[in-house]
Amino acid sequence: MDGPTLQDLAERWLDHKRASGRGMSDNTEAAYRADLNAWGRALADHHAIDTPDQTRPLEALHTGHLTAEALTAAAASFYREGKTAATRSRRISALRGWCAWLVRTGHLTADPTTDLETPRLPRRLPVALTDAQLAAIVQAASTPWQGARAQWVRLDRALLALFAGAGARTGEVVALRVGDVICEEDGGGLLRLRGKGGAHRNVPLHADAMQPVTDYLDERRALLGPFDAEDPLLVARNGKAITTGMIEYRVDQWFRRAAVRRPEGELAHVFRHTYAVGVLQNGASLNELQAVLGHQNLATTSIYTKVAAEGLKDVARVAPVLRHLRATRPAPTSAPPG
Repeated sequence: MDGPTLQDLAERWLDHKRASGRGMSDNTEAAYRADLNAWGRALADHHAIDTPDQTRPLEALHTGHLTAEALTAAAASFYREGKTAATRSRRISALRGWCAWLVRTGHLTADPTTDLETPRLPRRLPVALTDAQLAAIVQAASTPWQGARAQWVRLDRALLALFAGAGARTGEVVALRVGDVICEEDGGGLLRLRGKGGAHRNVPLHADAMQPVTDYLDERRALLGPFDAEDPLLVARNGKAITTGMIEYRVDQWFRRAAVRRPEGELAHVFRHTYAVGVLQNGASLNELQAVLGHQNLATTSIYTKVAAEGLKDVARVAPVLRHLRATRPAPTSAPPG
């Protein structure tokens, strides 16, 4: 077939997404590539086309291969492979966005995804920590542990304060710079977060959540030397910026040492859920919660009203989070940790 390959068109679409007003994070781009490649492999199988490079199956395909019949067969193959409803739904969403762009740009005369049915996803309520669970985790994060690799108590407490005291996502915490933390006269602060799609938001930090961050910065300055506003906010003992993997390891250690059951999925996200439920139970409106969480769609935020309305009286609120951090504040460290 003449014309650009689907690989070429996929790259153009991703360029378009990057150049849009909302932008596109590295994680989002990686997810789009993985989903389009999955469609490419399934379409190649349906059309009995050899794909020499399995990592770029779209190079062997053209727009003529994007038929409604072929896409239905590909979607059915995902089901037979045992892909979850969430995975299949995400792949269909990515395909629809791409095909809509192909129609707008004249590469397709009609959208072949019209008849694709999106799998119904199970309605799962966010999991939030109870006050007892949160107390155990704060205690674990605040206690030196001889067997822990590269432990730094003040760093752990700062992480916990940002997750449980501000509802920040892991990616947002990794992206923080020193200058993104603004101290206020009352001991509290303001946290400037870079959210999904490049959106920015400011989240207030209570003084008891600000204190662990300040303690960490003071100890970091004493142990590792001065830093600038543009330097990463959170670094390991060797001075290197923390990564998502490092955060997951540290949070996993908190749960294990606290003997608290580890939730499914990204571990740190449970603190965001706990924060969100606490904000609602402390009287905030749904719109206020949407603003601090950085949700673009109010419907995403509204799921927390279900949790708050179910009378989960032992769900940790923001106040208990701060109380536990305040009660476990360690003494200053005069020598490098570990």
